[in-house]
Amino acid sequence: QLREDLAKEKLEKEKLEEKVKELKKTISEHPDVLKEVTIEVVRKAVEEFKATEGKELEEKASDLASSTIIYNIFYEHPDFDFSIFGEDVVELVQSRKEIEASKDHGAGKST
Repeated sequence: QLREDLAKEKLEKEKLEEKVKELKKTISEHPDVLKEVTIEVVRKAVEEFKATEGKELEEKASDLASSTIIYNIFYEHPDFDFSIFGEDVVELVQSRKEIEASKDHGAGKST
């Protein structure tokens, strides 16, 4: 049984080696095709990255920019009406005002 298994493995190895030789031969005969396929694969990978990762990065950058704008308005114009930015922003600003008020109150400052 062991000899049969070894013989099978040797035969499979020889078949694989033959396939590798054939593939190497094909590649050497058609380097332009391999280059075209590689370029196409890379192009598709870049497109996919732009469609997914790129979009996520753009959204994160937009969120960061929005947060920075809101932060600056909050501290430079405390009476600004944030309702134009939507309910989520109003809640965020209200929460921040409460935190600031508790800091001021806790530090003995008058509001």
